[in-house]
Amino acid sequence: MHRYSILVADDLGDEGLAILREAGDVTVSTGMDEARLAAALRGQDALIVRSATKVSARALEGADRLTLIGRAGIGVDNIDLPAATARGIVVMNTPDAGAVTTAEHAIALLVSLARLVPGADQNLKAGKWDKKRFVGVELTGKTIGVVGLGNIGRIVADRAAGLAMQVVAHDPFVPQDRAPAGVRMVELDELCALADFVTIHVPLLDETRHLFDRERLGKLKRGARLIHAARGGIVDDRALADLLESGHLAGAALDVFETEPLPVDDRLRKLERVVLTPHLGASTVEAQRNVAIDLARQVVTCLKQGVVLNGVNVPRVSPAQASTLAPFLDLTHRLATFLAAVHPAPIESIRLTLQGGIASGAPRPLTVAMLCGALRGRAGRPVTPVNAETIAAELGMRVHVESSTLKRDFLNLVRVEMLVGGQRHAVVGTVLGHRHPRLVEYDGRLLDAIPEPPLLVTWHDDRPGVLGRIATLLGELDRNIERMQLGAPSAAGEPALGIWNLDAPLDAAGLAKLRAIAAVRAAVLVE
Repeated sequence: MHRYSILVADDLGDEGLAILREAGDVTVSTGMDEARLAAALRGQDALIVRSATKVSARALEGADRLTLIGRAGIGVDNIDLPAATARGIVVMNTPDAGAVTTAEHAIALLVSLARLVPGADQNLKAGKWDKKRFVGVELTGKTIGVVGLGNIGRIVADRAAGLAMQVVAHDPFVPQDRAPAGVRMVELDELCALADFVTIHVPLLDETRHLFDRERLGKLKRGARLIHAARGGIVDDRALADLLESGHLAGAALDVFETEPLPVDDRLRKLERVVLTPHLGASTVEAQRNVAIDLARQVVTCLKQGVVLNGVNVPRVSPAQASTLAPFLDLTHRLATFLAAVHPAPIESIRLTLQGGIASGAPRPLTVAMLCGALRGRAGRPVTPVNAETIAAELGMRVHVESSTLKRDFLNLVRVEMLVGGQRHAVVGTVLGHRHPRLVEYDGRLLDAIPEPPLLVTWHDDRPGVLGRIATLLGELDRNIERMQLGAPSAAGEPALGIWNLDAPLDAAGLAKLRAIAAVRAAVLVE
């Protein structure tokens, strides 16, 4: 079994490392700078990081065979995503594992800010008893504005409702009919005008950098309080300090900053009614463990099965979809690989048809899986789920996807059709028992073949003794036939089709000997 090389550049924990070591040879090297990381990436199949390691474009220059970067956590701003994508490297994260922990920290900041808990604690420990100095506000009946209704934002909204707060939210991707019960969706400026507390839960992207700049912070109603436990850079820290000093804002609670660690002379450190924590959003025992285990499992699944869960720069497949979708992703890839190997001429167009329940699942990930199989060895560079669609477009391939109603005896069917050299060829497959791929039709010939390489595909005369001669030669070549399927000709004079599962691939000399049999019209190896 192939062993993968996996580099772990940040602390992952023993349980996560144990999962990775079942699939590959793991090297742990933390605290690397750009140059050392570039050198360490040579020969590695996968890289695992948290937030400490910066994966720059320059570091990736050393990635001669890297196919995967796994981020244990949510934010990927420490990874140069365009550079990884340009190299066809999959980037995945774990958006669910730390969601509860991060949301709970935001609630902790909310309560601490409302009741001035950190300042009161420091005051008392300094030997003082200044009760009048620490008069807070109640949360009951106050309006909280949640910016971003992803996994974390939804949990925060739920917890805030449990504190008897009125919840309004803004998320351009969530219409009112998809919002949690009791949450009113509003535009961002309206949220700023309504909310007594504003909490931020969006990723750091080009469009969200300084989302809360001086102008938007000024739109918060006078006396509002800001909670920020997302990513540094979404808030303009300097403008925030100005508005706190001016008295426009009554307070802020921050876990993330534009510069981390926060400089010792930063004004935010000196302001009263400001609660600061050193990026603790995911810092619980449970979250650290869950993130490490979840990512390790995702990495192993990707390396072994080619299924990308929680991909950032590929069509996303969630872990909840994995059990039903993963076998069909694998099947679709195999079917396209088979068809492209049997018909090696340039592909003019390719069509994916999904039939049954799988049609309503995730057509784009299945399309990408098809393209990865079809383009293998045709692009002059590695084809991955990251670049498959781009390469297909560059080659001028027309790509079509459609679904159909159930017409056959199988609950779900996948059909891949290619236009090659002016001729159309199609292969159909299904999954039995949720995990057994089957090739059930090829160019109209009904089959029950297992599409597992190495496969020998033969077209031969349909007469007695031919199969025996092929089998005898395979035995002389020291190849065991593990399974064989015969597709009878549909008309007189046409060749029969043989699909042979072998225990080892044939080399060019072996294929030449097969083709030399007078009754064998063609022979192709699918790997």
